[in-house]
Amino acid sequence: MTTITTALPARVARSIREHRLFAPGDTIIVALSGGADSTALLDLLSRLPELSPRLVAAHVNHCLRGPESDRDEEFVRSLAEQYRIPLECRRIDVKEHSRKERLNLEDAGRRVRIGFLSELRDSWQATAVALAHHADDQAETVLMRLLRGAGPGGLAGMPYRNGRKFIRPLLGITRAELTTYLAERGLAWREDASNQDTAFLRNRIRHELLPLLEQYNPAIRERLAATAAVLADEHHLLNQLTKEVVDRACARDGDTFTCSVKHLTEQPPALRRRFLRLLLERLAGNLDHFTGRHIKAMEHLLDSPRPNAVLNLPQRITALREYGSLVLRRTFAPPPAAMGELAITGTGHYPLPGGASLTLTSVPASVVAEPLAADTALFNPDRTPFPWHIRTFQDGDRIAPFGMAGSKKVKELFIDAKVPRSQRRSIPLLFCDDTLLWVCGLRASQHARLDGTSDRAIKAVFSKT
Repeated sequence: MTTITTALPARVARSIREHRLFAPGDTIIVALSGGADSTALLDLLSRLPELSPRLVAAHVNHCLRGPESDRDEEFVRSLAEQYRIPLECRRIDVKEHSRKERLNLEDAGRRVRIGFLSELRDSWQATAVALAHHADDQAETVLMRLLRGAGPGGLAGMPYRNGRKFIRPLLGITRAELTTYLAERGLAWREDASNQDTAFLRNRIRHELLPLLEQYNPAIRERLAATAAVLADEHHLLNQLTKEVVDRACARDGDTFTCSVKHLTEQPPALRRRFLRLLLERLAGNLDHFTGRHIKAMEHLLDSPRPNAVLNLPQRITALREYGSLVLRRTFAPPPAAMGELAITGTGHYPLPGGASLTLTSVPASVVAEPLAADTALFNPDRTPFPWHIRTFQDGDRIAPFGMAGSKKVKELFIDAKVPRSQRRSIPLLFCDDTLLWVCGLRASQHARLDGTSDRAIKAVFSKT
């Protein structure tokens, strides 16, 4: 006769294989609070002869319940001795930490646990950190996210394995099955009184909302967990499609993504929202503090009739609309500082800030060929004698463009050429006295035209790198 004592280890082993949580002989950090769930997790992982993981227990004393917290730590020490495995403990005053970091107790406790467990995973060179979340936790998580507002990714609940190498081998098992298993095995555990405190949303869902929903469907916990599993698979598929769109539409340079607005606006709204979330996650490493409101604001930025617009987002990320591009930066980069005035005393090679350069050579006017490349200009040395000078754009600068009557604001020239606002003050301007000769790489002045009065010309070549 199969009992839960023999059935659960087989089910856990199957979940580990199906979700590829770890391989035989791997080192696994077990988050051990001393409660029923983590005690059952430790015992189940120790009873998998075909996998035989090397287990290391980890316990955080949150110092929230005085002597009770200390007794939890003592119990965990006795468990580690019983299973003959190493134990790593850390005492952290979570209340003080929450005050310093301005976090609620629940969030502060979660962060210190994740930090400690991640540290142990690296120091022990472990394959993963095993957490004791089970099917009931999954149901509670789905309801909690539904109440707070979440998309398919949030409603997919907790994954069997996340990007930090945290694994959850018990997600397919209910709390009732775990406590029955412990009873059949004659194993004790510690009860945390804070789990009954309905000041916490999760506890209100556990003790009030779920029992109410069970009146409508006695299997509501299993149904919510099954729904989360389906959504997780579909979420994974859509994420793969989204990554393909990101790779086609965006270029990355360090902490900056530059994406085609046209490509983005052509995507279905659901895919576009996922696209924007994925960009934020890649830049920040997580989606903490980002909400649907931020995604909506980014969509408005894409649809904005303004060719240049800026949106400040959480985690020091800035979104900029620059004509046909959406630019996301991890830390907002202010416009480049204007370079100091650089004297040009004659022909030669002149390095410029940012790796650019200007090269001036004297050539026979008779060998000049038309048309010229955008990075090249020709000047009449008799009409524009040295010294010249270079500086960057200032408000009010004007140029008399070659081939046009009258003058034009350089700002309007930038707008016509769709030069992003963030790049305008990095473009060198070449002057002879107070006359602007060339907006380098963009437009030369008619004052520099060759009119046959000189047999020589000054050839200027602007290089950006």
